[in-house]
Amino acid sequence: MLSAVLRAKEAKLLSGADYERMLTEPSFAEACRIAADKGYEDMSHMDIKGVNAALARYRASELAEIRDLIPDQSLLDLFRMKYGYHNAKLLVNSGGNLASCAHLISDSARFTMEQLQEVYESEEGNGALPKVYADAIRDSRNALARTGNPQIAEFILDRAYYHDMLLHAQKTGKLYIIDYVRNRIDRTNLRSTLRTMYMGRRGELLKYALIEGGHISIEEILGSMETKDELIQLYSSSIFHKSAAAPTMTEFELEADNAIELFVASGNYISFGPEVVVEYVAALENELMALRIILTGRLMGISTEALRGRLRDSYV
Repeated sequence: MLSAVLRAKEAKLLSGADYERMLTEPSFAEACRIAADKGYEDMSHMDIKGVNAALARYRASELAEIRDLIPDQSLLDLFRMKYGYHNAKLLVNSGGNLASCAHLISDSARFTMEQLQEVYESEEGNGALPKVYADAIRDSRNALARTGNPQIAEFILDRAYYHDMLLHAQKTGKLYIIDYVRNRIDRTNLRSTLRTMYMGRRGELLKYALIEGGHISIEEILGSMETKDELIQLYSSSIFHKSAAAPTMTEFELEADNAIELFVASGNYISFGPEVVVEYVAALENELMALRIILTGRLMGISTEALRGRLRDSYV
């Protein structure tokens, strides 16, 4: 039943033609109408903050609907934990002051902010959280207090996030899902490496940023940083071969997102099973990103061509 529901939902996702219409409609209101026809609330009267909030509500509603249907909650956690670790970063960077970051808190997370704060304020014990999550919150809190560097604190949470995500994927025993997470780790490591190279630095912060578990090991990455050509060669057989050769970070982000999207699309031939959940939720996230780019961009007066260039490939 779940697979049938998700395949039906997938068929109703916005298409590349829909995005093009939203870009070229003469008014913002008419662009919003196209999204409303697909089940989104009317955003024609909203500002940028309102649009972002509406998209967040839609995500939370969709994930809640899937949660009620799915027999294995841990599969959905592959996506929900992203928002939980986002909330953990807010908590740590605010020094535990929830009021100061209330407007940024995601409602799509697995655990409440109160559950996170209970762990943040303790020295031991996991509360309702998995051990890897609880330990990361305290380690991040302590690193920030020790170094005063919020970037290092966030790296700790990022490493825990991908470790947590990979554990969930491995429990499914599904190669497609495991490879999806490992590709996400490869993407994150390549982004960190390219940023380090473009900034002319060599590894001081990178050692905190790189994450274990990808198809390409940390040792291979650190050994291929002398020149950009070495890095391109390292990723030549990866789905990120175009991403590694991108001349700017903006182009890297576009190519890397497209590579992930193409990988996700490879699950289209699977009719039933947990792969269908991963494929649909990943496609939903792509749709929400595209809507955010188009609608907030139009409100900001960004040109149609510039917005079109920011959109990722659509496989719907």
